[in-house]
Amino acid sequence: MSDKNTILERLSRRDAQRLEKLQKAHKAREEVDACDENEDYFSGAFKIKSEYIEDLLSQVPTTETNVLPSHFDNIKREVNELQKHVVTSSFFLKEFNMRKYLGIVQNLQTTCYELEDRYVPRKKFGFSKKKLPKSHNQKQGSLDESDGAGKIDSNKWDEKLFGFDSQENKVLLLENDELFQRDVALRNLKNCTIGLKGIMGTLHLTNLENCVILSGPVTSSVFVDKCTNCKIVTACQQLRMHTSTNCDIYLHVTSKGIVEDCSGVYTAPYNLYYQDLEKHFNMSSLDRNANNWDKLDDFNWLAPDVPSPNWSVLDQSQRITNWDAWWSKIPS
Repeated sequence: MSDKNTILERLSRRDAQRLEKLQKAHKAREEVDACDENEDYFSGAFKIKSEYIEDLLSQVPTTETNVLPSHFDNIKREVNELQKHVVTSSFFLKEFNMRKYLGIVQNLQTTCYELEDRYVPRKKFGFSKKKLPKSHNQKQGSLDESDGAGKIDSNKWDEKLFGFDSQENKVLLLENDELFQRDVALRNLKNCTIGLKGIMGTLHLTNLENCVILSGPVTSSVFVDKCTNCKIVTACQQLRMHTSTNCDIYLHVTSKGIVEDCSGVYTAPYNLYYQDLEKHFNMSSLDRNANNWDKLDDFNWLAPDVPSPNWSVLDQSQRITNWDAWWSKIPS
């Protein structure tokens, strides 16, 4: 009897194991089917949304000039929402498809900025007369609206911008949960290190002196104006630099950067590292294989066969190769 019981127990265990395997396989198939259904639904929704944005872009040439700024603002909102939709769907999207969708978003974003540059020429870094919103964990320096009354101040904050203003001898840090796809601005900073560990829509650097900026990826443009003796580490789609001197830029830029009214600008390849940088690069949709860090266009230098004297490549012996110590360091 004992042998018979042993055999029955063994068969019972085997049946139980077989049933468990079948249940796991069935569950796995259901999960795959659910992911496929999610991807199919996502693909259809993405197609409708991207075609809607393409239609908005196609309307630009025939839209009245006074309406264009709000029209472009609407397009940018739609593109940012579409990008967020892709990123938040990453838990079921296959990596290849996620890259494909982010690439489409980047193309829409690039087209938007190219059309805006063509049809709505911008003043140099013009800001509205509204103050910079405060960061969640850092009080912003106030702007004195009474100073220079009657004068035109082109550096007043746009209400959409977010960042730091009027600080000295500080280490300042913002993480991705605060930065994600926002228009970030740093203004009137002296002897500061600013860490930006996240993905930004745009980055504006204005009136900085002897500062170090350690920036994660920027999905569109970095604007630099009136900066002196700064070290800037950034990755972006476009770089526009005006009236700045003696700045080292460790750069990843997918299109040609532009300098104007600048001198003593030195470039090196982007070499920043922090824990989530690779993930942020993938989410930003910047092309890691396209980097024009050593191909700036100088609008003050038109001789095609003679290098501009206003910028050059930073000698390797003078480059900073590791920024780890700089995250908590006040520049001297």
